[in-house]
Amino acid sequence: MQGIFQALNFSGWTFLFQVINLLVVMGVLYILLYKPLGKILADREAKIEGNLKDAAAAKAKAEQMLAGYQQQLQGARQEAQAILDRANRMAEETRAEIVARAKEEASRALEQARAEIEGEKSKALAAIRSEAATLAVLAAGKVLERTLTPDDQERLAREALAEVERLQ
Repeated sequence: MQGIFQALNFSGWTFLFQVINLLVVMGVLYILLYKPLGKILADREAKIEGNLKDAAAAKAKAEQMLAGYQQQLQGARQEAQAILDRANRMAEETRAEIVARAKEEASRALEQARAEIEGEKSKALAAIRSEAATLAVLAAGKVLERTLTPDDQERLAREALAEVERLQ
């Protein structure tokens, strides 16, 4: 085995110094680079996890706010529908009231017209009776100018009655 070490130009002391040198370099690198780099990576990982937690919290808050807004929107829609229903109900009541008033006024106008017609009818009948009486007096005057026979008297009475009935 010594022959192999001589062929490779291997020296135990050199090997030992190289191993010690390697361990020292690794220790220095560990202290100078690995620990700060590990700390930087751990800090960055913590920061990323914090950002993820913040993002999850923000997402949950946004979803909660969205649910609240949707609930408010639903409430506003229901309130708008209630207002529309109330307005429709009030319009229907107003329409019914106006129709009732119009029917009442029409009924009053009809009654007034009937009363006026009755009054005019009474006046017309009174005028007709007065005219009939005047005609009867004139007829009687004409008849009195000539002598009347009983047949003439009966005929005149029937004619006067017929005239009065026709005028009524």
